[in-house]
Amino acid sequence: MTSLVERLRARSERRPLYSIEESDDEEFVIKESGRSTHNKPEKIIREDAKNDLCQDCGEQGELLYCQTCTYAYHSKCLLPPLKGPPPESWSCPECVSPLNDIDKILDCKMRPTVADDNDASKLGSNQIFVKQYLVKWKGLSYLHCTWVPEKEFLKAFKANPRLRTKVNKFHQQAANNNEDEFVAIRPDWTTVDRILASRENGNEREFLVKWKDLAYDDCYWEVESDISAFQPEIEKFDKIMARVQKSSSTKHKSYIRDAREVKKKSKDFQHFDHSPDFLSGGSLHPYQLEGLNFLRYSWSKQTHVILADEMGLGKTIQSIAFLASLFEENIVPFLVVAPLSTLRNWEREFATWAPHMNVVMYVGNGSARSVIREHEFYFAKGEFRKHKKKKTSSAISESKQDRIKFDVLLTSYEMINSDTTSLKPIKWECMIVDEGHRLKNKDSKLFLALKQYASNHRVLLTGTPLQNNLDELFMLMHFLDAGKFGSLEEFQEEFKDINQEEQVARLHKMLAPHLLRRVKKDVLKDMPPKKELILRVDLSSKQKEYYKAILTRNYELLTRRGGEKISLNNVVMELRKLCCHAYMLEGVEPDIQDTEEAYRQLLDSSGKLQLLDKLMVKLKEQGHRVLIYTQFQHMLDLLEDYCTYKKWLYERIDGNVPGADRQIRIDRFNATNSSRFCFLLSTRAGGLGINLATADTVIIYDSDWNPHADLQAMARAHRLGQTNKVMIFRLITRDSIEERMMQLTKKKMVLEHLVVGRLKAQNINQEELDDIIRYGSKELFSDETDEAGKARQIHYDDAAIDRLLDREQIGNEEATVDDEEEDGFLKAFKVFFLSFIMSDSACLEFIVT
Repeated sequence: MTSLVERLRARSERRPLYSIEESDDEEFVIKESGRSTHNKPEKIIREDAKNDLCQDCGEQGELLYCQTCTYAYHSKCLLPPLKGPPPESWSCPECVSPLNDIDKILDCKMRPTVADDNDASKLGSNQIFVKQYLVKWKGLSYLHCTWVPEKEFLKAFKANPRLRTKVNKFHQQAANNNEDEFVAIRPDWTTVDRILASRENGNEREFLVKWKDLAYDDCYWEVESDISAFQPEIEKFDKIMARVQKSSSTKHKSYIRDAREVKKKSKDFQHFDHSPDFLSGGSLHPYQLEGLNFLRYSWSKQTHVILADEMGLGKTIQSIAFLASLFEENIVPFLVVAPLSTLRNWEREFATWAPHMNVVMYVGNGSARSVIREHEFYFAKGEFRKHKKKKTSSAISESKQDRIKFDVLLTSYEMINSDTTSLKPIKWECMIVDEGHRLKNKDSKLFLALKQYASNHRVLLTGTPLQNNLDELFMLMHFLDAGKFGSLEEFQEEFKDINQEEQVARLHKMLAPHLLRRVKKDVLKDMPPKKELILRVDLSSKQKEYYKAILTRNYELLTRRGGEKISLNNVVMELRKLCCHAYMLEGVEPDIQDTEEAYRQLLDSSGKLQLLDKLMVKLKEQGHRVLIYTQFQHMLDLLEDYCTYKKWLYERIDGNVPGADRQIRIDRFNATNSSRFCFLLSTRAGGLGINLATADTVIIYDSDWNPHADLQAMARAHRLGQTNKVMIFRLITRDSIEERMMQLTKKKMVLEHLVVGRLKAQNINQEELDDIIRYGSKELFSDETDEAGKARQIHYDDAAIDRLLDREQIGNEEATVDDEEEDGFLKAFKVFFLSFIMSDSACLEFIVT
């Protein structure tokens, strides 16, 4: 292995180390066998061995003797020649194939190489093209991948039959790769992300390196010369390690302070009149500076809060500014809990706004998290000055707390539940929970787990703090301050008449110290407007047939195509799926070989997809970019089939896409001059916290029971950074379960408007309250229902589609309220309003009746 190190010292370029023009044939290395030498077996006697002579050239000299047989070679006679001092133990190519150490095969090409004498005489050239494989070796990073000639594989097949299987599997996978998009080694895989540890190896340092877009279990030791191009990462690691002396110095207190010190310090409130100098990402907007001061003031008063700005106003940046301000006072560590899809964005924002903070992202499989805990959580014990303390359990705990290495730990909801043993013992100065409405259920694992974490300060971030009823809002406040919000029963009794002006005012007074809420129209006057259109469509003939069969429980019709019997235990769910597409039901999709016929039936089986097809064609022609949201993964599969037939490039995110891949797809869609026309997303996996402002059109293919989930989805495009007017199309199937769902949606939105949306209003009166409860609010329902949707038979011709896509009128007319409510709905609204505020028990009864 010494020769391998010598050979790799010359490789310090930032790019992957292979090219078509250059051949690495001469650099192909025969590796050590790695066998144990404790019980040395007798050497294999080779009859053709040349005594004390090189097996290749037959001459004397300084020879390498094989430890397992009687062969000997000159270093220069090996292919490739060994460089540097000879290894202590070595096995010849006949005993150990270097291909035993292959981790994976990445690529295969015809590449130039130096020809043998016989081949050169025949071809009249000393260079020929041979088939070679790009190989990643076990224990080595992608920085050290090499091209290996096919002949070396042919030699190794006899001794290692599994190698043939590996090669065959590679060819099978390569046949399915898209040649235009295939990259054997992504540039990020050879780019240093962060350095975890260092050690001395002779005269040169070695670093344990984590590579970008690779997990922690893909970390490898690298010599400094190989990563010399990444000097900033090396310097950052050295600065982090220098904190050891600072932490143990008598001139500085420990970063972790007890509650009494925090209370004493909290009397001083630092107000920022302008963007702080310690933020390197730019200047904060005035409302963001107000948010920073609100968080700082809440910290000084030890008041746990909710930052409830509307989606897309930069709650992440305000939170980072707040944590960075505490870091300036040597207050750490911090815990940030966020959805998996947003963690990469959090990491990037920290790198932009507060690069001086040591931010660690704690996700991945068990082995990856084990590496993080070993190298990223704590400084080594020997690196700290020994304190003279009694050896009690508390003293040991405090010592470990003092050795914390990171400043901010980013993690997901899942890690909070699965790794409580590692995270719970840490005393957190501040805990921030992104998309904090996930804590609305007091019986959820996340709520119960986070309640046990010790933290001096808690902040929830959510653009939708009140989603269904007051009980959920109370649970958020209970999580923040169990002393002030202790009894749900007392809270219900106190606010049982929430439709009265006095009750609303009293609730606002109680929430005001704990909640800051701003909306885009109030703080971003120059932000492009958005327009939402509710497009009603009819069921297709096939959908009508199955819709009736589900309602009448006609199992004979539902199972006539064979397959499993459709379960009607959840009739509402089956009807929702059918409104999306007839193929959503089991056994309905036909097996058609002809592509054109399959596409025709795909469209004919869904009224929504027919309208979507007309919209998408026009949007493509006009150069717009589209986000399509749906609740169902199967519907995403059908939309993929549709886009594939149209030959449109797209991206997709659902619950099965890993966190790292999600960010790669988001970056690919947001890239300058991206070729991706549309993004297919599931509402729950792709509707939280991510930035897709490069799109200017959002299509809600099917609505969520929770209207705030749809609002979150819309905000992926209509947010800070958007430069175009945004069109939002919500597809609703007329006279179906989806219209009933929309009616219930308005109830939830009215409650949110009363409690949160009017939080700053001082002149609210009973007349206005009654008007909001009866008709809804123009501020709330800023959608405009298309006139065609009110006709008995819905038909969208080309002229109607052009009118729908006209963006010139956005923001120029008054927002109107969808007035298609039937009298029965208004009556039911009054009957169920109070019961709905306190529980959802009336929802199902309201739907089915």
